[in-house]
Amino acid sequence: MARLSTTRRVHAAVLRLAEADGPDSLTMEGIAAEAGVGKQTLYRSWPGITALIFDALLAESAAQADGAGQPPGGVVELLDETAREMSTPPREVLLRWLAGRIQTDEDAAAQYRTRLLEPQRETVHTFLRGRGVDDVERVAEALLAPVFYRWLMRDAPMTRDELLAIVERTLA
Repeated sequence: MARLSTTRRVHAAVLRLAEADGPDSLTMEGIAAEAGVGKQTLYRSWPGITALIFDALLAESAAQADGAGQPPGGVVELLDETAREMSTPPREVLLRWLAGRIQTDEDAAAQYRTRLLEPQRETVHTFLRGRGVDDVERVAEALLAPVFYRWLMRDAPMTRDELLAIVERTLA
């Protein structure tokens, strides 16, 4: 694996290039040039673009979580933060690219499930368990589905009142 300083430069290069030119323009050659590393450095640490995107997204999420302070105090805040995180450049364009990719690429779908979805789902489950929810799987899906639907359909984000109504109906 690449040194930490190299990994950070590579992740930053992925995010910069994706925001500037879109994920379809990402190449190992372009990322290596932007990060100031050799292509072999990339290939020794990542098997391809999809793995690089997942790593860059995970690193960005970890960095934001480290600087965020306390987690949201309620379910509405958790949903609002989820929607905001999914809609923030360059994360949004990368997540949309991955959403399309996982429909036809089983390896990308497996990476998505194990590297992004399952850890995020466990975070939501832990959050709900801490608030006394018994059937965390069902409740998490019922809470997150409207947020993801709006995001996938590129509809207006949920307002705080809409999120509150969803939470109240779901937890009732």
